Amino acid sequence: MKKALIVCFALVVVAGLSGCSPEQAANQSPVTISEGTGTSQVEEAQNSPEYNQIFNYMKEESKKAFSAHYELLGFELSDYQESNVAGKVEATFGYKVMYKNFDKDPDTVAYIKEAKEKGDPHYQQLHDEYLQQKEMNFQLKAVIENADSVTLYTNVNPKGIQWEKVVMSDFILEK
Repeated sequence: MKKALIVCFALVVVAGLSGCSPEQAANQSPVTISEGTGTSQVEEAQNSPEYNQIFNYMKEESKKAFSAHYELLGFELSDYQESNVAGKVEATFGYKVMYKNFDKDPDTVAYIKEAKEKGDPHYQQLHDEYLQQKEMNFQLKAVIENADSVTLYTNVNPKGIQWEKVVMSDFILEK
């Protein structure tokens, strides 16, 4: 019964968000409810000054890193866990950036144009997917040392946990 209520609640939230414009969705700070997480824990996390500081930091850093490359549609923290370690606040969380390519004719994009000219069998797929919404997903840790300082880490170990200092622009692949 409890699981059914959580699923119903999630559907109501999704239905409510689907009516939002991309700008409204980008300004929201949702917390994904994981199985076994009570609503009071979610509300507590969203009301935490540290949660808000981290969410705003992530949003601004994502805009700085990715807005020149993509139209950013929304940002989401999930599985947020916060603790105090040696007088510093440490939070681990999943982070999702929803984005799409800028609106333009896919056939004017170099790699799609080249695929079309060469008769690449994947041309149509590349063309069709170009303007679709996509998402980037990260597993991150943020450390707040004081009110003005957030240091970000990413897990670089696929089989365990090994945190390495990172900035969002490190996730941009360059040729």
